[in-house]
Amino acid sequence: MALKILIPLPKTGFDPTETGIPWCKLVEEGHQVTVATPDGQMAEVDERVRRGNDLKFAKGILMADYRGRTAFEEFENPISYADITPFEYDGLSLPGGHAPGMKAYLESPYLQKIVAWMMDVNRPVGAICHGVVLAARSRSSQTGKSVLFGRRTTALALAPSSGIRLTT
Repeated sequence: MALKILIPLPKTGFDPTETGIPWCKLVEEGHQVTVATPDGQMAEVDERVRRGNDLKFAKGILMADYRGRTAFEEFENPISYADITPFEYDGLSLPGGHAPGMKAYLESPYLQKIVAWMMDVNRPVGAICHGVVLAARSRSSQTGKSVLFGRRTTALALAPSSGIRLTT
């Protein structure tokens, strides 16, 4: 059964691999994927991660892989955050990134409400790297606590903070 999946992106600075690989897999499996950005215009990828420029010794670790570097170019017709109707989606994918443009995405009260609603109604939510930060900052309307409170998650403990230091 095809599902409708939402992938919100920041205006700038997202990691193309963390967005592109889930997008490719979901599309290959026949799901309908919608990309959302703050203004409904295509987001700008973190070019340092995409091209590997200025990553020095960390290039092999932080540079996007080929599939990630090309997949985001296939995203079509993003919608704006304001046009997101959460109940229309069966699931949510929260990519991350290391660039400064990610800050507004991670701190977005609007996205936090969408994440909280999806979690409160037990829709699947996947979060990669800094996407977990967006989920952690989202507060359940039922408990007032982080939607991750009492749940088990996986996340990188060292790599995200190292990635930020290496790419900012």
